[in-house]
Amino acid sequence: MNGNQILLRLKQVGISFTDIAKIQSVTPQAVSAVAHRKGDSLHIAKAIAAALELPIHKVFPDRPQYHRLPDPEKRKQLLDAVRELNAA
Repeated sequence: MNGNQILLRLKQVGISFTDIAKIQSVTPQAVSAVAHRKGDSLHIAKAIAAALELPIHKVFPDRPQYHRLPDPEKRKQLLDAVRELNAA
């Protein structure tokens, strides 16, 4: 989705950049910058995706840095393996 598509979808669900900005304690300009790819912020991108009820990779397919979120199950497995080594 591009910035204008994001803005349109947000308007359809009654949410503005200002609403997201207030919740994230940032400026509306910061939210707009992320939506329009003029800025880079994972926590703002996550907030935009959550507001649209879409996975982040669907909203920002051109931003691979947002897609490399750790898999919680894989993380748990790795930590369990480390704990087992420590217990031995």
